[in-house]
Amino acid sequence: MTTARSWSLLVVVALVGCASRPTTPGPDVDWGRRAESLLRLPGWQADGRIAVKSGDDGGQGNIMWRQRGDDVRIALRGPFGAGAWQIDWTGDGLVVTGKAGEVTTAYAGDDAVERYLADQVGWSFPARSTRYWILGIADPAFASRSEFDVDGWLVQLEQNGWLVTYDRFTDVDGRWMPGKIVMRSENARVRLIVDRWSW
Repeated sequence: MTTARSWSLLVVVALVGCASRPTTPGPDVDWGRRAESLLRLPGWQADGRIAVKSGDDGGQGNIMWRQRGDDVRIALRGPFGAGAWQIDWTGDGLVVTGKAGEVTTAYAGDDAVERYLADQVGWSFPARSTRYWILGIADPAFASRSEFDVDGWLVQLEQNGWLVTYDRFTDVDGRWMPGKIVMRSENARVRLIVDRWSW
């Protein structure tokens, strides 16, 4: 995968707070109410590290994902040799800006991210679902299956042919938020480590 293609894949992925979850007793968390609360947030930001693996290709770096309603801004930087990139994704399309401020690509339409990724990496990634998976909830537009451990913590969900696993949650301002997320399909593995959440 070329440097540009590595960064292109990172655009869709979409993060640790102050205290790790206890192992026992089980959390006093109503996962349905938690999802409803997160979906009502006007905005949030996640800062962390990301790694992508597809076949023999891959890369890693830092990521900032800022969500404001349906609008997304993603900043990518790291040891890919590509410097820094900024991705602005709205309902109208997608614009990718390079480290010198130049617009490197622009796509129109509500499926802009999916088309952009298909052009760059040659396989499909459910970009619109990723904004929900990062929060530790399923995309409400599609059927899903969730699994919980013996202490009541969400450990994985399956949706759209992807398996999303959660290794830990942290208490961030009274909300239990994912600290490590791994997304797997037949074609790729995307790992996201969360260093900071903010609202």
